[in-house]
Amino acid sequence: MSIELLSTNTSGFLSALITQPHWDKVELQEEIQKVLLQIRENTSSQEEYLEALLVNVTFQYANTNTAISFLAQCIEEEQFFSQESFQSIMVNVPRQVQDSNFLAENMPKFKELVYKGSNVEEQVLHAEMFFFHTKLVNDLMVEFTGAFLHPNNRDFMVNFLEYSSQVVIDTVMHFCQTYSNLIIEELNSVTSTQ
Repeated sequence: MSIELLSTNTSGFLSALITQPHWDKVELQEEIQKVLLQIRENTSSQEEYLEALLVNVTFQYANTNTAISFLAQCIEEEQFFSQESFQSIMVNVPRQVQDSNFLAENMPKFKELVYKGSNVEEQVLHAEMFFFHTKLVNDLMVEFTGAFLHPNNRDFMVNFLEYSSQVVIDTVMHFCQTYSNLIIEELNSVTSTQ
């Protein structure tokens, strides 16, 4: 299978995933607004809010990397592990992050990406969008990995095992980021026309 076919299959599969009812864009936006409000309510200043968003972005990174590692292992070992084993690993991510120095070690990497803007208000707007993007990318990657493992999809997904894990991961992440950007652009265009 060529790289072009891998790209087409990945894009097509993710496109099919985001047509599921739980990917309704209005509901996604409402959900993210609730999450942001909850984060904001647990802080007492804009600076604390930015810090909380940075923590959440860093956590999303840990979650996404766990899904990536699991998918990479499946491809390297050319086998489909159970969805239960994937879910078990994903459920343990918060504890693993909490029990390690992950946040302290990785937050500085994301601070520059999250804290963009010439004043606190601009930084907050940018940080909220960056959080939304990382959450969408994470959710897409986790959902792709879960769908990859589903027994009903194995006849199709077996084609992904023909590639190196890095090629598959790069392709899947590229399309997760692309679809995240498209969802955000679409929501922004709807919001700006209202």
